[in-house]
Amino acid sequence: MDGVNAFAALGDFLSLEAMGQPAAGALGDKFHERFQETIKACFRYNGWFTEVNVRQALASIAEMLQKENLEKWTSAYPLLQQPATNSQQPATVGVIMAGNIPVVGFHDLICVLISGNKFKGKLSSDDKLLMPLIAEVLVAIEPRFKENISFTENKLEGMNAVIATGSNNSARYFEHYFSKYPHIIRKNRNSVGVLGGEESEEEL
Repeated sequence: MDGVNAFAALGDFLSLEAMGQPAAGALGDKFHERFQETIKACFRYNGWFTEVNVRQALASIAEMLQKENLEKWTSAYPLLQQPATNSQQPATVGVIMAGNIPVVGFHDLICVLISGNKFKGKLSSDDKLLMPLIAEVLVAIEPRFKENISFTENKLEGMNAVIATGSNNSARYFEHYFSKYPHIIRKNRNSVGVLGGEESEEEL
């Protein structure tokens, strides 16, 4: 199974789990109960991660993983359409994940894997339960991903590139520590919402 089809199958699974429903067949039998328990357990590690919030995040990821969305996204990158040659060695990308939104590191996971590289993730203590379980489901769908996904709670080592997300203060540390690697460092981002005073309770 290619990467797009594997992630599309994962999206189907997550769509059902977000609604509390099991997937048909072996995936549902193996993972449904654990997945539902993990969704509820997230709140113990991060009080902002209510069950409703977590399910909404999973539903949004599932929508992103619809096959037509994945095909449209990957079609914008011609190199992804070309078969890999023996001379192309996958890079190991170290990813330091934030914990402000449930499963916020998933987009980095799919970017690393769909481009044929290896993902080494450092989980946030605020969001450390669902990502490894989602990765386990993905490996059950497509076993070849097993050697390309790993997580660590220790210092990131043995990578060729880095993606890190954190505060402005942590970004300074990241930029110093990871300066020798190709890197993407995300800092604080702010936005403004303007209210006109006529918003309904539902809109608010």
